Amino acid sequence: MTRILAIGGLVLTFALGWVGSTSVRAADVGATVEPFTLNDFRGATVHSTDFKDVRCLVVSFLGTECPLAKLYGPRLQQLAKEYEPQGAKFLSINANQQDSIADITAYVKELGIEYPILKDPGQKVADLFGAVRTPEVFVISPLGVVLYRGRVDDQYIVGVQRKAAERQDLRVALDEILAGKPVSVARTEPIGCLIGRVRQPKKDATVTWSNQIVRLVQTHCVDCHRPGEIGPFSLLSYDDAQGWGDMIAEVVADRRMPPWHADAAHGKFANDTSLTTEERELILTWVKDGCPEGDKSQLPPTPTFVEGWQLSKAPDAVFEMDSKPFSIPADAGPRGVKYQYFMVDPKFDT
Repeated sequence: MTRILAIGGLVLTFALGWVGSTSVRAADVGATVEPFTLNDFRGATVHSTDFKDVRCLVVSFLGTECPLAKLYGPRLQQLAKEYEPQGAKFLSINANQQDSIADITAYVKELGIEYPILKDPGQKVADLFGAVRTPEVFVISPLGVVLYRGRVDDQYIVGVQRKAAERQDLRVALDEILAGKPVSVARTEPIGCLIGRVRQPKKDATVTWSNQIVRLVQTHCVDCHRPGEIGPFSLLSYDDAQGWGDMIAEVVADRRMPPWHADAAHGKFANDTSLTTEERELILTWVKDGCPEGDKSQLPPTPTFVEGWQLSKAPDAVFEMDSKPFSIPADAGPRGVKYQYFMVDPKFDT
Protein backbone atom coordinates (compact mmCIF):
# COMPACT_ATOMS: atom_id res chain seq x y z
CA MET A 1 0.00 0.00 0.00
CA THR A 2 3.00 2.27 0.31
CA ARG A 3 3.02 3.41 -3.32
CA ILE A 4 -0.29 5.19 -2.99
CA LEU A 5 1.19 7.54 -0.45
CA ALA A 6 2.63 9.96 -3.00
CA ILE A 7 -0.28 12.26 -2.37
CA GLY A 8 1.54 15.56 -2.25
CA GLY A 9 1.00 18.63 -4.37
CA LEU A 10 1.92 17.03 -7.68
CA VAL A 11 -0.49 14.13 -7.31
CA LEU A 12 -3.42 16.10 -5.95
CA THR A 13 -2.92 18.83 -8.51
CA PHE A 14 -3.59 16.25 -11.19
CA ALA A 15 -6.64 14.81 -9.48
CA LEU A 16 -8.38 17.94 -8.23
CA GLY A 17 -9.94 19.34 -11.34
CA TRP A 18 -12.70 21.63 -12.43
CA VAL A 19 -16.11 20.05 -12.62
CA GLY A 20 -18.37 19.73 -15.64
CA SER A 21 -15.72 19.44 -18.35
CA THR A 22 -17.54 16.57 -20.04
CA SER A 23 -20.67 16.45 -22.17
CA VAL A 24 -22.06 13.36 -20.40
CA ARG A 25 -25.60 14.00 -19.16
CA ALA A 26 -25.94 13.43 -15.44
CA ALA A 27 -28.64 11.31 -13.82
CA ASP A 28 -29.98 13.89 -11.40
CA VAL A 29 -31.34 13.15 -7.96
CA GLY A 30 -34.84 11.74 -8.39
CA ALA A 31 -34.12 10.30 -11.84
CA THR A 32 -34.30 6.55 -12.43
CA VAL A 33 -31.25 4.65 -13.65
CA GLU A 34 -32.09 1.75 -15.94
CA PRO A 35 -31.13 -1.77 -14.81
CA PHE A 36 -27.67 -2.84 -15.95
CA THR A 37 -25.56 -5.97 -16.23
CA LEU A 38 -21.75 -6.11 -16.05
CA ASN A 39 -19.06 -8.65 -15.27
CA ASP A 40 -16.85 -8.24 -12.26
CA PHE A 41 -13.07 -8.44 -12.56
CA ARG A 42 -13.20 -12.19 -11.89
CA GLY A 43 -15.64 -12.75 -14.76
CA ALA A 44 -18.82 -13.28 -12.74
CA THR A 45 -21.95 -11.63 -14.13
CA VAL A 46 -23.68 -9.12 -11.86
CA HIS A 47 -27.16 -7.69 -12.50
CA SER A 48 -28.27 -4.55 -10.71
CA THR A 49 -31.62 -6.28 -10.19
CA ASP A 50 -29.83 -8.86 -8.03
CA PHE A 51 -30.03 -6.31 -5.22
CA LYS A 52 -33.76 -5.57 -5.28
CA ASP A 53 -34.12 -6.73 -1.68
CA VAL A 54 -31.60 -4.25 -0.24
CA ARG A 55 -32.65 -0.93 1.23
CA CYS A 56 -30.30 1.02 -1.03
CA LEU A 57 -27.45 0.36 -3.46
CA VAL A 58 -24.23 2.39 -3.23
CA VAL A 59 -22.53 2.52 -6.64
CA SER A 60 -19.10 4.12 -6.77
CA PHE A 61 -17.05 4.79 -9.89
CA LEU A 62 -13.36 4.15 -9.28
CA GLY A 63 -10.11 3.95 -11.24
CA THR A 64 -6.96 2.04 -10.44
CA GLU A 65 -4.46 4.90 -10.84
CA CYS A 66 -6.32 8.06 -9.84
CA PRO A 67 -4.82 9.13 -6.47
CA LEU A 68 -8.18 9.98 -4.92
CA ALA A 69 -9.73 6.74 -6.13
CA LYS A 70 -6.91 4.96 -4.33
CA LEU A 71 -7.57 6.92 -1.16
CA TYR A 72 -11.33 6.46 -1.21
CA GLY A 73 -11.43 2.78 -2.15
CA PRO A 74 -10.53 1.74 1.42
CA ARG A 75 -12.87 4.38 2.88
CA LEU A 76 -15.71 2.86 0.89
CA GLN A 77 -14.67 -0.55 2.18
CA GLN A 78 -14.99 0.70 5.75
CA LEU A 79 -18.39 2.21 5.01
CA ALA A 80 -19.49 -1.08 3.44
CA LYS A 81 -18.58 -2.94 6.63
CA GLU A 82 -20.62 -0.48 8.67
CA TYR A 83 -23.70 -0.11 6.47
CA GLU A 84 -24.20 -3.44 4.72
CA PRO A 85 -25.46 -5.04 7.97
CA GLN A 86 -28.06 -2.24 8.02
CA GLY A 87 -29.38 -3.06 4.55
CA ALA A 88 -27.17 -1.09 2.17
CA LYS A 89 -25.19 -2.84 -0.58
CA PHE A 90 -21.92 -1.52 -2.01
CA LEU A 91 -20.41 -2.12 -5.42
CA SER A 92 -17.97 -0.24 -7.63
CA ILE A 93 -17.66 0.20 -11.37
CA ASN A 94 -14.42 0.76 -13.26
CA ALA A 95 -15.25 2.48 -16.54
CA ASN A 96 -11.74 3.64 -17.49
CA GLN A 97 -10.70 2.38 -20.90
CA GLN A 98 -7.06 2.38 -19.73
CA ASP A 99 -7.66 0.08 -16.74
CA SER A 100 -7.29 -3.63 -17.49
CA ILE A 101 -8.66 -6.57 -15.54
CA ALA A 102 -5.12 -7.15 -14.26
CA ASP A 103 -5.01 -3.53 -13.06
CA ILE A 104 -8.30 -3.96 -11.19
CA THR A 105 -7.10 -7.23 -9.66
CA ALA A 106 -3.95 -5.54 -8.38
CA TYR A 107 -6.01 -2.60 -7.04
CA VAL A 108 -8.30 -4.94 -5.12
CA LYS A 109 -5.39 -6.90 -3.68
CA GLU A 110 -3.33 -3.85 -2.73
CA LEU A 111 -6.18 -2.01 -1.01
CA GLY A 112 -8.00 -4.98 0.50
CA ILE A 113 -11.28 -4.30 -1.30
CA GLU A 114 -14.03 -6.84 -0.63
CA TYR A 115 -17.06 -5.29 -2.35
CA PRO A 116 -17.62 -6.20 -6.03
CA ILE A 117 -15.80 -4.15 -8.68
CA LEU A 118 -17.38 -4.40 -12.13
CA LYS A 119 -15.77 -3.56 -15.47
CA ASP A 120 -17.72 -1.24 -17.76
CA PRO A 121 -16.35 -1.57 -21.32
CA GLY A 122 -17.32 1.38 -23.48
CA GLN A 123 -18.62 3.32 -20.46
CA LYS A 124 -22.23 2.31 -21.16
CA VAL A 125 -23.20 2.11 -17.50
CA ALA A 126 -21.17 5.21 -16.66
CA ASP A 127 -23.26 7.00 -19.28
CA LEU A 128 -26.48 5.65 -17.72
CA PHE A 129 -25.48 7.28 -14.45
CA GLY A 130 -23.86 10.30 -16.04
CA ALA A 131 -20.71 9.55 -14.05
CA VAL A 132 -17.85 11.92 -14.81
CA ARG A 133 -15.05 11.34 -12.32
CA THR A 134 -13.35 8.82 -10.08
CA PRO A 135 -14.26 8.64 -7.29
CA GLU A 136 -17.94 9.49 -7.78
CA VAL A 137 -20.72 7.88 -5.75
CA PHE A 138 -24.42 7.26 -6.41
CA VAL A 139 -26.92 5.92 -3.89
CA ILE A 140 -29.99 4.47 -5.59
CA SER A 141 -33.17 2.86 -4.32
CA PRO A 142 -34.03 -0.78 -5.15
CA LEU A 143 -36.05 0.63 -8.07
CA GLY A 144 -33.06 2.59 -9.38
CA VAL A 145 -34.08 6.07 -8.21
CA VAL A 146 -31.07 8.29 -7.48
CA LEU A 147 -31.19 9.36 -3.83
CA TYR A 148 -27.69 10.84 -3.57
CA ARG A 149 -24.84 11.56 -5.97
CA GLY A 150 -21.45 13.17 -5.54
CA ARG A 151 -18.45 12.79 -3.26
CA VAL A 152 -17.75 10.57 -0.27
CA ASP A 153 -16.71 13.49 1.94
CA ASP A 154 -15.21 16.97 1.69
CA GLN A 155 -11.63 16.34 2.81
CA TYR A 156 -10.37 17.12 -0.69
CA ILE A 157 -11.87 20.01 -2.63
CA VAL A 158 -10.41 22.09 -5.44
CA GLY A 159 -7.26 23.71 -4.12
CA VAL A 160 -7.72 22.43 -0.55
CA GLN A 161 -6.53 19.32 1.29
CA ARG A 162 -7.94 19.26 4.82
CA LYS A 163 -6.47 17.19 7.64
CA ALA A 164 -9.86 15.56 7.97
CA ALA A 165 -13.29 15.82 6.38
CA GLU A 166 -15.61 18.45 7.79
CA ARG A 167 -18.69 16.73 6.35
CA GLN A 168 -19.10 13.02 5.71
CA ASP A 169 -21.53 13.47 2.82
CA LEU A 170 -22.08 9.81 1.94
CA ARG A 171 -22.32 8.73 5.57
CA VAL A 172 -24.90 11.42 6.32
CA ALA A 173 -26.91 10.47 3.24
CA LEU A 174 -26.91 6.79 4.20
CA ASP A 175 -27.95 7.55 7.77
CA GLU A 176 -30.89 9.59 6.48
CA ILE A 177 -31.92 7.05 3.84
CA LEU A 178 -31.81 4.13 6.27
CA ALA A 179 -33.79 6.18 8.80
CA GLY A 180 -36.50 6.76 6.19
CA LYS A 181 -35.73 10.47 5.91
CA PRO A 182 -35.15 12.59 2.79
CA VAL A 183 -31.48 13.29 2.08
CA SER A 184 -30.70 16.79 3.33
CA VAL A 185 -27.83 17.36 0.85
CA ALA A 186 -28.59 15.05 -2.04
CA ARG A 187 -26.01 16.33 -4.50
CA THR A 188 -22.37 17.34 -4.07
CA GLU A 189 -19.60 17.92 -6.59
CA PRO A 190 -17.27 14.95 -7.10
CA ILE A 191 -13.56 15.68 -7.07
CA GLY A 192 -11.07 13.45 -8.84
CA CYS A 193 -9.88 12.23 -12.22
CA LEU A 194 -12.05 12.26 -15.32
CA ILE A 195 -13.22 8.83 -16.43
CA GLY A 196 -11.13 7.67 -19.38
CA ARG A 197 -13.76 7.33 -22.08
CA VAL A 198 -13.34 5.65 -25.46
CA ARG A 199 -12.72 8.31 -28.09
CA GLN A 200 -13.08 8.17 -31.87
CA PRO A 201 -9.87 9.69 -33.30
CA LYS A 202 -10.18 12.14 -36.16
CA LYS A 203 -9.00 10.35 -39.31
CA ASP A 204 -7.27 13.29 -40.99
CA ALA A 205 -5.80 14.82 -37.83
CA THR A 206 -2.61 16.78 -38.37
CA VAL A 207 -1.56 16.59 -34.71
CA THR A 208 -0.98 13.02 -33.56
CA TRP A 209 0.77 11.22 -30.75
CA SER A 210 3.46 9.91 -33.07
CA ASN A 211 4.33 13.11 -34.90
CA GLN A 212 4.27 15.68 -32.08
CA ILE A 213 2.62 14.87 -28.76
CA VAL A 214 4.97 12.08 -27.70
CA ARG A 215 7.90 14.49 -27.95
CA LEU A 216 6.18 17.00 -25.68
CA VAL A 217 5.38 14.27 -23.19
CA GLN A 218 8.95 12.97 -23.22
CA THR A 219 10.29 16.49 -22.64
CA HIS A 220 7.81 17.71 -20.02
CA CYS A 221 6.11 14.73 -18.37
CA VAL A 222 7.88 11.39 -18.17
CA ASP A 223 10.50 12.38 -15.61
CA CYS A 224 7.60 11.95 -13.16
CA HIS A 225 5.01 9.97 -15.15
CA ARG A 226 6.78 6.65 -15.47
CA PRO A 227 6.91 3.51 -13.34
CA GLY A 228 8.58 4.03 -9.99
CA GLU A 229 8.33 7.83 -9.98
CA ILE A 230 5.96 10.25 -8.27
CA GLY A 231 3.48 10.59 -11.14
CA PRO A 232 0.37 8.49 -10.36
CA PHE A 233 0.45 6.80 -13.78
CA SER A 234 2.79 6.27 -16.71
CA LEU A 235 2.75 8.30 -19.92
CA LEU A 236 5.57 6.47 -21.67
CA SER A 237 3.40 4.99 -24.44
CA TYR A 238 0.37 5.88 -26.52
CA ASP A 239 -1.65 3.17 -24.78
CA ASP A 240 -0.70 4.75 -21.45
CA ALA A 241 -1.65 8.26 -22.51
CA GLN A 242 -4.81 7.97 -24.60
CA GLY A 243 -7.08 6.97 -21.72
CA TRP A 244 -5.93 10.05 -19.81
CA GLY A 245 -6.58 12.40 -22.74
CA ASP A 246 -9.47 14.37 -21.22
CA MET A 247 -7.67 14.64 -17.89
CA ILE A 248 -4.47 15.78 -19.60
CA ALA A 249 -6.42 18.46 -21.48
CA GLU A 250 -8.03 19.67 -18.28
CA VAL A 251 -4.83 20.12 -16.29
CA VAL A 252 -2.90 21.52 -19.25
CA ALA A 253 -5.61 24.07 -20.06
CA ASP A 254 -5.73 25.05 -16.40
CA ARG A 255 -1.90 25.30 -16.33
CA ARG A 256 -1.67 22.94 -13.39
CA MET A 257 0.44 20.50 -15.36
CA PRO A 258 3.31 20.30 -15.96
CA PRO A 259 3.96 21.88 -12.54
CA TRP A 260 6.07 25.03 -12.78
CA HIS A 261 5.60 28.07 -10.57
CA ALA A 262 8.53 30.33 -11.46
CA ASP A 263 7.60 33.50 -13.36
CA ALA A 264 9.42 33.73 -16.69
CA ALA A 265 9.30 37.52 -16.40
CA HIS A 266 12.01 37.26 -13.75
CA GLY A 267 14.51 35.25 -15.74
CA LYS A 268 15.27 31.84 -17.21
CA PHE A 269 15.51 28.82 -14.97
CA ALA A 270 17.14 25.43 -15.32
CA ASN A 271 14.88 22.38 -15.64
CA ASP A 272 11.87 24.48 -16.68
CA THR A 273 9.01 22.02 -17.26
CA SER A 274 6.41 24.57 -18.39
CA LEU A 275 4.70 24.46 -21.78
CA THR A 276 4.70 27.29 -24.27
CA THR A 277 1.37 28.57 -25.55
CA GLU A 278 1.97 26.74 -28.83
CA GLU A 279 2.76 23.46 -27.07
CA ARG A 280 -0.33 23.77 -24.92
CA GLU A 281 -2.50 24.31 -27.99
CA LEU A 282 -1.01 21.24 -29.67
CA ILE A 283 -2.01 19.05 -26.72
CA LEU A 284 -5.52 20.52 -26.55
CA THR A 285 -5.97 20.00 -30.30
CA TRP A 286 -4.80 16.40 -30.01
CA VAL A 287 -7.36 15.66 -27.29
CA LYS A 288 -10.14 17.51 -29.14
CA ASP A 289 -9.43 15.33 -32.18
CA GLY A 290 -9.84 12.15 -30.14
CA CYS A 291 -6.18 11.47 -29.27
CA PRO A 292 -5.11 10.04 -32.66
CA GLU A 293 -2.05 7.81 -32.63
CA GLY A 294 -0.81 8.62 -36.13
CA ASP A 295 1.98 6.94 -38.07
CA LYS A 296 4.07 4.83 -35.69
CA SER A 297 7.09 5.16 -37.97
CA GLN A 298 7.32 8.79 -36.81
CA LEU A 299 7.83 7.80 -33.17
CA PRO A 300 11.12 8.89 -31.58
CA PRO A 301 13.25 6.40 -29.64
CA THR A 302 11.96 5.45 -26.21
CA PRO A 303 13.86 7.49 -23.62
CA THR A 304 16.19 5.81 -21.16
CA PHE A 305 16.53 6.82 -17.53
CA VAL A 306 19.08 6.47 -14.78
CA GLU A 307 17.57 4.33 -12.05
CA GLY A 308 18.44 4.64 -8.38
CA TRP A 309 21.25 7.02 -7.37
CA GLN A 310 21.40 9.78 -10.00
CA LEU A 311 24.20 12.10 -8.89
CA SER A 312 27.55 11.79 -10.64
CA LYS A 313 29.43 10.92 -7.43
CA ALA A 314 28.52 7.88 -5.39
CA PRO A 315 27.83 8.46 -1.68
CA ASP A 316 30.70 7.90 0.75
CA ALA A 317 28.55 5.57 2.84
CA VAL A 318 25.06 4.07 2.75
CA PHE A 319 23.28 3.24 6.02
CA GLU A 320 20.33 0.86 5.96
CA MET A 321 17.49 2.15 8.13
CA ASP A 322 16.09 -1.30 8.81
CA SER A 323 15.98 -4.76 7.33
CA LYS A 324 12.32 -4.20 6.47
CA PRO A 325 10.66 -1.11 4.98
CA PHE A 326 8.29 0.74 7.28
CA SER A 327 4.74 0.52 5.92
CA ILE A 328 2.78 3.76 6.15
CA PRO A 329 -1.02 3.55 5.85
CA ALA A 330 -2.55 5.22 2.83
CA ASP A 331 -4.97 7.10 5.05
CA ALA A 332 -3.35 7.94 8.38
CA GLY A 333 -6.21 10.06 9.73
CA PRO A 334 -6.10 13.65 10.97
CA ARG A 335 -3.26 13.02 13.45
CA GLY A 336 -0.99 11.31 10.93
CA VAL A 337 1.44 8.50 11.66
CA LYS A 338 2.82 8.15 15.18
CA TYR A 339 6.40 9.41 15.42
CA GLN A 340 8.81 6.59 14.66
CA TYR A 341 12.35 5.93 15.92
CA PHE A 342 14.79 3.77 13.98
CA MET A 343 18.08 2.32 15.16
CA VAL A 344 20.80 2.44 12.51
CA ASP A 345 23.96 0.37 12.69
CA PRO A 346 26.65 2.15 10.62
CA LYS A 347 28.83 -0.99 10.88
CA PHE A 348 31.94 1.06 11.55
CA ASP A 349 34.99 -0.83 12.76
CA THR A 350 35.82 0.06 16.37
